[in-house]
Amino acid sequence: MVARARRHAEAPRSSGGVGAETPITIAGHDVVELIGSASFTDALLLGIDGKRPDPARVRVVDAVLVSIMEHGITPSSLATRLMVDGAPESLSGAVAAGLLAVGSRFLGTIEDAAAMLERIVEAAGPGGDLRASCAAEVTRILDAGDRVPGVGHNLHRHVDPRVEALSALVREEGIGGRHLAAFDLLPGVVEQRLGRKLVPNAAGVIGAVLADLGYSADEVRGFALVARSAGLFAHALDERKNPRARAIWESANRAQGSQT
Repeated sequence: MVARARRHAEAPRSSGGVGAETPITIAGHDVVELIGSASFTDALLLGIDGKRPDPARVRVVDAVLVSIMEHGITPSSLATRLMVDGAPESLSGAVAAGLLAVGSRFLGTIEDAAAMLERIVEAAGPGGDLRASCAAEVTRILDAGDRVPGVGHNLHRHVDPRVEALSALVREEGIGGRHLAAFDLLPGVVEQRLGRKLVPNAAGVIGAVLADLGYSADEVRGFALVARSAGLFAHALDERKNPRARAIWESANRAQGSQT
């Protein structure tokens, strides 16, 4: 009995809570009171930050989530659709399959961009020369043979329209800070080094915005996972109604057969 009581006393706690005689809470706020008074993004930030967010923060994060919820047929959405085709009864498995495809080339680049911008801002110091710091970081990345995150896109060759929309919204709300300023300098610095233009992309601006909101690089991918979960859910339901996965893998089989 003593050991059992001790295990109960040492049970882990989180910002959410539920008990037999207590309300369900998010960071101490009764969920019943939040219903109808808080949006999903309100509640998400309450759970993450432990306090009610101000309207500007909610609006910006909501825009971030919307901007990366959907991007057509990509490895993650294709994984979800193939899972639905193979196991149509497993909606959770389909969404999970798509989330496992979030990585260094799709969506995970938000984390890479945030980490790079963190280094630029930290190296420059408060009020320091961001351009010089940005140039040094770009040189380091390229000399290592790596890609500079935040610029270039395999689908948007000339402009990623989400960048300007998000940047304008952030500045309208007065949230933009040093990380966004460093991101604004990045395309010009890269062009000067490479001799060609690379379009600034959504991963870069989102990494900058979330960093300016105080989230660390290893936290920002979580926002991408939350957003893309919704998009993958929609893909899974669409695959049930309008199957496309079977045609895609049959096409792959034909292509493989033509090479043998």
